[in-house]
Amino acid sequence: MPDTIVSHDVDLVKGYMARPMADGRYPGIVVIQEWWGLDEHIRDVTRRFARQGYIAIAPDLFHGDVVNEPSEAQKLAMGLDRARAVRDTRAAAAYIRDSEHSNGNVAVIGYCLGGGVSLLTATEDGVNATVVYYGGLPSPLDLLNTVNSPVLAVYGSDEAERANELESELNARGKSVQKHIYEGATHGFFNDSAGNYHADASTDAWDKTLAFLKANVPA
Repeated sequence: MPDTIVSHDVDLVKGYMARPMADGRYPGIVVIQEWWGLDEHIRDVTRRFARQGYIAIAPDLFHGDVVNEPSEAQKLAMGLDRARAVRDTRAAAAYIRDSEHSNGNVAVIGYCLGGGVSLLTATEDGVNATVVYYGGLPSPLDLLNTVNSPVLAVYGSDEAERANELESELNARGKSVQKHIYEGATHGFFNDSAGNYHADASTDAWDKTLAFLKANVPA
């Protein structure tokens, strides 16, 4: 069966893009990596969104570094310049909006390290929707004051406290937030190439993510 998307490396910062092959104008999504880097799992997730009708770009926040050992990933995450990362993700969103294939609507989604970056990207950026998979809260918390998009927050039960805090802080600021905590799932449960993968939670979270995007990022 022939594929229905095209994908390739892009030079905006550096990253990976996939979009529907058919002519048309599509909504976009910026896919923000885990602390492993722009690995094959994140490239696969980018293609999954393209097959759902999105122009999807995963910016390479580590600029070429991809690791598979937690100690190495921790070093990269600790050394990440968050301000530069946010500039990269916002550049990716702008790249999508400027594309001839774009309808102008863009969401951001981040996993692990990328979950926190997705929230920072949404501050004052004007994205249509923000999805956080087990991401940290920004510091200072007052950065949440300028999140102007609805937020979907997805966590395993090992991080229920963090999920509840994010929901509480967003609610206190009058922001729109949906929270889902998966009992028995842990940090990184969506990554089907890693040891914490939880199939049931991953499947349900994917369905909820697509429904959230469909409601908030018009095609």
